[in-house]
Amino acid sequence: MFFEGQPGRPPPKRRGRIAHSCDACFTRKIKCNAASPRCDWCSHQNLPCTFDRNKQSPVNPPEREIHPTPSTAQPYQPYAPTFTQDLHFAGRHLGNICTFDGVPFFSASGREWIAACTGDEFRFRQPSPESTLVQVASAAELPLPDLGFLFDELRHYQSSSFALFFPVINASLFESTIKAAYSREYSAASPGMNSARACIFALLALTSLTVHGPKGYPLRYSDQYFEAAQRLLPAVFGEPVSVDGLQTVLLLVRLAGNLYLVDHFLSAAARFIYYLKGNVSPHSTTDRPLLIDQHIRELFWIIYVCDKGLTMVTGLPPRLEDSHCDLTLAPDTQPPHIRGNPSPGTYLHTYARLATLQSRIYRDLYSPSALRQSDADLLRTIRDLDHELEAWKTTLPPVNQPSFAAGRRTPPHRDMRFSIFHVQYHHCMVLIHQTSSRCAAWIRNQDTRGTSSSLAISVAASRALLEEFLESRLELGPENLLFSLSYFIQAVIVLFCHVLSQPLEGDNQEVLRLMGRIAELIQRSAYQQHPRCYTMRIETARGIILELRRLAECAIVKARGGCEYQAT
Repeated sequence: MFFEGQPGRPPPKRRGRIAHSCDACFTRKIKCNAASPRCDWCSHQNLPCTFDRNKQSPVNPPEREIHPTPSTAQPYQPYAPTFTQDLHFAGRHLGNICTFDGVPFFSASGREWIAACTGDEFRFRQPSPESTLVQVASAAELPLPDLGFLFDELRHYQSSSFALFFPVINASLFESTIKAAYSREYSAASPGMNSARACIFALLALTSLTVHGPKGYPLRYSDQYFEAAQRLLPAVFGEPVSVDGLQTVLLLVRLAGNLYLVDHFLSAAARFIYYLKGNVSPHSTTDRPLLIDQHIRELFWIIYVCDKGLTMVTGLPPRLEDSHCDLTLAPDTQPPHIRGNPSPGTYLHTYARLATLQSRIYRDLYSPSALRQSDADLLRTIRDLDHELEAWKTTLPPVNQPSFAAGRRTPPHRDMRFSIFHVQYHHCMVLIHQTSSRCAAWIRNQDTRGTSSSLAISVAASRALLEEFLESRLELGPENLLFSLSYFIQAVIVLFCHVLSQPLEGDNQEVLRLMGRIAELIQRSAYQQHPRCYTMRIETARGIILELRRLAECAIVKARGGCEYQAT
């Protein structure tokens, strides 16, 4: 369309600049109307509308290598030109670096910021996700195990710490699973043979990994059972929706070696639970619900916990929507005790209470509607969620309550089974308080050093999360390692951003040591016989952490005007 020369229509005001989009719109890859004095987006967000990027570099800048050497040192500038705009728009980013999904995603301005702060680039190359997928086509069909062996494995599972949090299998109901798989005796709980067989294979895959670990029979058996269960999934989906089918996909959720498979299995589990009406409490219709209905309700809570946990790690919308779920707990639910031998599921409802708060954290801070909050509303939301998290903490026994100094002052009588709650508490604290980086006031001040700063709290929580693993007696076995990798990376990214923002802080050397110790912990905890679906994620997490540590040290050296950092 041509505007020039049209009678009675004045031409719109355009700026005499090379750029067609302002810096903010260019960064977000959105259409800019380039209106004066501010475009629609900048006017709506109350941001300065700048076109600085055209002034900073020619159209075709020469390629060059950046090294933090004295000869090339420039006056220290901790932020790239578009960093503050990205920070304001980021939503679920700290700086330009995504702290969701367990793998750093750097925007163009994020890489620019890293180069400006460190004089170097992020060099880690993530392996192709296809290499982590389980190859089920070549797996030979496995026979069902001997019944004596199966009952032994069931007892091991029932007495494990894993069952305290995730009581996927009910021993009484599992008898119907065995009858359907071995004798083709079907029931309401087990109406299909394929679902029953898949459930048994999935249980054996879990016990061989989480109950026995490297001290039992070889971990490769977990791979074989996992593949056998996964190969039966098409047949499972072709049978009537059943508890066996639900238990199968839920067990596979706990075993999958990458987040893509976890997402697929968890989505299937969510649909199963809707069909089985587990999203509604059985106590809403009767005072004495059947055992199978009570178990389905427990499976709902396990799915709910996993769903909110995956959302907190990946930033993907939840698969279970709260508005379609009855979130009331059973009337006889009590907080877990401190000592003794608790029964399976003892800690599930404490975890469920935290999961409902995690759901609010995502909805109120990270959903698309939450990104449109004003600064005042955002800070009010942060404060409210912080108070709710502290209220949840008081439901734990006092000796087992987490704190920022949990790793340094571990009480001698603390139940180490509560360490999972400590990790979740610190992770929630990080995700609540890092969102203050979206406030325009922080963008202007760019200061995380104040003790009252919300970002300072997220930094302290990140350190406490990592120290929880380093200083406590928590065993980082196969059942915990894969679960923990995303939390490690997220906490390290927060500390990395802190070092790049404040490279001359006195405690940065301790932060570097902490990063290195976490990488060493991952290496020590990775068994040679880990299933192949785990190996790639373990190596990737360790490589990312070491690369972020290297870049953080480069930033410190550059800020001091020192010599080039040589990676060791």
